Amino acid sequence: MEFVAGNTFGTAVFMSYGAFNISYSMIYLPGSGIITAYMDSEGNLSPDFQQSIALYLWAWFILSVIYTVAAIRSSWVLFLDLVALDVCLILLATGNMVQSTAVLNAGYAFGYLVAIFNWLYAGGTTPFEVPTFPLYKEA
Repeated sequence: MEFVAGNTFGTAVFMSYGAFNISYSMIYLPGSGIITAYMDSEGNLSPDFQQSIALYLWAWFILSVIYTVAAIRSSWVLFLDLVALDVCLILLATGNMVQSTAVLNAGYAFGYLVAIFNWLYAGGTTPFEVPTFPLYKEA
């Protein structure tokens, strides 16, 4: 929808996170062989798997921070969505690095917050008027 509306920032952001979701799910699909590469002969995951996931999430965190800075002039809902996503990614990356269940659970909780903000932002593209609270003055 964003591409059709001429919103290049929204197109870049939503296509990037769509690619993130596809690539992250490919890690766990048995047919891709990615997770199998980190298993020993008994089927146990090596500790390197958690570190690899952490590095992957750190890379997406960096891109997400860039998008967050760019979203400062868009809307409150999108900006808060990206801030929550930044926190989610940093908690998930840190939780995987130190292998802490508590930190991972906090990251998952922020993931739910991100989903709520996404739902609110998607409401701004429906035929019904749902406010997204712009950060700019409308002319």
